[in-house]
Parts: sequence; structure tokens; C-alpha cells
Amino acid sequence: MGQLFLWCVGLIMGLAPTLFHAHAAPKPPAANDNYYGVEIVDHQAWIVGYYGTILHSTDRGVTWQVQPSPVRHALFNVRFVTPARGWIGGSHGTVLHTVDGGKNWRAQTAVTTEHLFASYWLSDTLGWMAGSRGTILRTSDGGSSWLNSSPPGDFTFSGLSFASPTRGWVAGEFGVIFRTDDRGKSWSKQKSPVEVSFSSGESRNLFALLFPKPQTGYAFGLDGVVLKTLDGARWEIVRRRADASSITGANHLFAAAQANDRLWAVGERGTLLYTDLDGLTWRSFNADIPRFSLNAIAFGKDGFGIVVGNRGVVLRTLDGGKTWKRPPISIKASEKDSTLAP
Repeated sequence: MGQLFLWCVGLIMGLAPTLFHAHAAPKPPAANDNYYGVEIVDHQAWIVGYYGTILHSTDRGVTWQVQPSPVRHALFNVRFVTPARGWIGGSHGTVLHTVDGGKNWRAQTAVTTEHLFASYWLSDTLGWMAGSRGTILRTSDGGSSWLNSSPPGDFTFSGLSFASPTRGWVAGEFGVIFRTDDRGKSWSKQKSPVEVSFSSGESRNLFALLFPKPQTGYAFGLDGVVLKTLDGARWEIVRRRADASSITGANHLFAAAQANDRLWAVGERGTLLYTDLDGLTWRSFNADIPRFSLNAIAFGKDGFGIVVGNRGVVLRTLDGGKTWKRPPISIKASEKDSTLAP
């Protein structure tokens, strides 16, 4: 299990977190850093990760430019609503915003010091972020101001998705799923088939949400579990540990994305799964993938997709996932150029 998610499980179990304290002197991003988030807009891509790392590519992931980061905290998610306007969420309440494609990132006041593991934006003004201790933030002015609309309970949320400006879901610790129908002002708990109580001592955590259609959604979590809803209200298990038939079958799933007529999920120990849009039969993608945690996945236009993970892992596809390759990553640093191959 990757360092980030070991920390998440440690938080869930009440252990003291230590990963995100930045006591060391600032250092330039390296090709073997842990990458936690990825975003693609047209032919451009962004990667974020450990110690404030922000990388940007304008050529479909062939070369990467280090973008200056105003923080040295871990960055977990990056979202762009246009090629120019984007946001990043990270540890200790970090929220970064750019209006020029990342040439300049500025910190916004996020009214929290909790770790923000997930974000979702519907426009350049309307967005949400979620994270530790039940934190759910919403903004209607592009992040100039944030309101905390956390539901009762001390949960860590790491999955967040909205199907419309009013309706959305969060999922996370103990297998909980919450839904809102009022733009995130209030949240109601849904019945989750994997939810367990804190007192049970069990772990049934959900890490990611994906809604290919407004009412059809999936939740992904520990031991490779996949939940599905057809109406946005009732959830059922469509994949569980007992269904695992391959070496990566029961590994935890951390992120998911859609590419044309397929759904994809990634997770620990190099897990890369795919399925048809019905989401009923998940298959392991057979490729030479390093056995490190894969933490995020995104697709753009014309079959362009990227998976990122621990120790500098970057996988790229140019054909919608038919083939995945791990090319040498050329990174141009802020002050001088250097080529680093993971």
C-alpha cells in the first residue's frame, strides 16, 4: 500500500499522521516523487504530488515543466475547468488557484486546516472540496470564499462527485456514502452495503466515486470492492474480494475514470482494471506495470490518458487504454533543464 494511503488508514485507525509535515529544506521536484493527482485538458496535462510538486505538459505527456508552487505540503488533486483556470487541493487545508494555466499558482483561504483529498468543479465559480474529519467545503465565487458544510460525524472523505449543480455525493471512511440535493449545503447518509461502525474495528473504506451518467455511479475501495447505483440512491456490490481472480484482483482501488466506452480503476501494487460501461465484469490490464501504488487516472481527447503513482510512476496511453507505456519522463526544472527517467 502506498505511503499516502498508509497515512489515510493510519488516520482512520487513530494513528498520528506524520507524512505531510514539511520540516526539511525546500527541494526541487524529482522524477521519483510520489504523484497523487492528474488532470488532462485537451493536449495539456498536470500532475501534483509530494512536497508541493506541480508538473505541466503541453505535448500530451512527452515533456514536463515544473510549475512554481507556493507551498511545500502534499498536493492530492488538481482540476481545471478551462485550460487557464484550475485548482489544487492538498494537506493542511491547502487550496491553490491559477488563472493562467499554472504559470502562477496562488494560495486561497480555505477556512480549514484539514487535508483535502478530493475536489470537484462544475464551473469556474462553483466547486467543492472534501477531506479529513468530515470536511466538505463549497464555493460559489471561484474560491474567493468557502463555506464548510460538513455532515455530522468524524469521517475522512476521499471520493467526491457531482452530477449537477444541486446533486452530489461524497464517500470515504467506514464505507459511508452521503448525498446532497441542495448544492452541498446539507448532506444525508445513504445506505451503503459496505458501511461498518467505528466500534467494529473493521476497515471498509471507499476512496473514489465515478458517475458516468447523472444517476449511474460507482464507488471504489478497500480489497478491490466496487459499488454501483442506478438511481443515485440504492447501492449494491458488483465486485468484491471473493471475485478476485488475478494477482491484482483484491488490491485496494484509489481512483477511477471513464474513456469512451470503458471505465478504468487504479490502485495499490500496480493495479489497473477496466470494464465495459455496465461495470459488471472488471478485468486486470496485462502490462508491464511497476508494483507501486497507482493513485490517479485521467483521460483527455483523442485517446490520451495518464496514470500516476508512487516513486515517479507515470503511465501514458494514446489509444484510449488499448496500450499503456511508461516512457522516460523529461522534466524541465524551474531554473535549469534536467532529464530524469524513472
